[in-house]
Amino acid sequence: MDNNIKIGILIPKSQQYPSLDKDFIRGLKLNNLNVKFFVESIGIGADEKLIIDKLQKLNFQEDISIIIGFLGHYNMPEVYKYASNNDILLLAADLGAATPYQTSDYKSIFINSLGLTDSCYYLGQYFTHKKYQIATSTSFYDSGYGLIAALEYAFNNQNHFTGHYITPFVPRENEAAHMDHTINTQQPNAVFAFYSGLYAEENADFLKQNKLTQKYPFYVTPFFINDKILDEYKNNPHELYVVSSWMQNDTDSTDFTSGYKDVYDENPTLFSILGYENGLILKNILLNANNLKTSSLIDEMHKLDIEGPRGTIRFDENTNRTKFNHYIYQLNLDSFNNISFRKIETLVNDGDFIKAFASLPKPDHIGGWDNAYLCH
Repeated sequence: MDNNIKIGILIPKSQQYPSLDKDFIRGLKLNNLNVKFFVESIGIGADEKLIIDKLQKLNFQEDISIIIGFLGHYNMPEVYKYASNNDILLLAADLGAATPYQTSDYKSIFINSLGLTDSCYYLGQYFTHKKYQIATSTSFYDSGYGLIAALEYAFNNQNHFTGHYITPFVPRENEAAHMDHTINTQQPNAVFAFYSGLYAEENADFLKQNKLTQKYPFYVTPFFINDKILDEYKNNPHELYVVSSWMQNDTDSTDFTSGYKDVYDENPTLFSILGYENGLILKNILLNANNLKTSSLIDEMHKLDIEGPRGTIRFDENTNRTKFNHYIYQLNLDSFNNISFRKIETLVNDGDFIKAFASLPKPDHIGGWDNAYLCH
């Protein structure tokens, strides 16, 4: 691989997760790509005009036609259209927190997602099979994405919700008691909870007060997990399940985690794994392509079939998206009170969720936030 090859990187900033950009690029560079990187900031990932400006700069000023981006969802078709019209290969990563409408029309756009909404959809199928009645618990911020909608879509017009609890943007003085009363009144079989960043920290304080986690099994997304919540579970072991396509401290963890820790002296995050996978994809197509023309690189993208930390990496031929299985991980405490997460269920990704949304016209208006999830 020739270090004259130029690769553009579009990366957002996050106050919630200030290491997001560093973790993503560290994961990318773990592949030891002998290329030259050009990095551009895209703010909180909500401004498609800014993103297109950065694409234009990389493409015309630096003569770069291979770009990796950590992107959101708002007005992305405009970004994809611009890249496609200008023969730019765009390998996008996202957290998959919004339902993926119309993502299959652009031949040079490939999307590698953490698949948070996919996780919720397949968890919804699992709940349906178990005949569980579910209470949801989330923050004002986190509720502005597509996670509950994905769960509801899986219920297929059957109502498995007992109700929804949303912490207000400015919590009330007795918020823990409000949460306790709302969920206890519903008497669900389980609680599906998703919080992130400072809202996850805030939520951990409420749960410490009201002890709801000791009354109900909690099914959560990976950003729910933090040191405060883990301390609460260490002190009072009870049922906690994480749904995700990958989890830190997974007992089946691959060489990726140890390799990352050897180089950076830190455990990888969910942002690191997306960066690593995108770097691994890039490494393979550059090794195998006959030349650096976009058409040749696209051919290699369609042939891609390699092993990564989340399993086989390949792109669905209809949607140009990666398709990983999702898992339910159970919190595990050993005799020394060390925490790990053990896979107890595989939620097979048959691709139906992505295909359904990719073929649907985007509604004229979808409520919620514009910024890339976790970037604000």
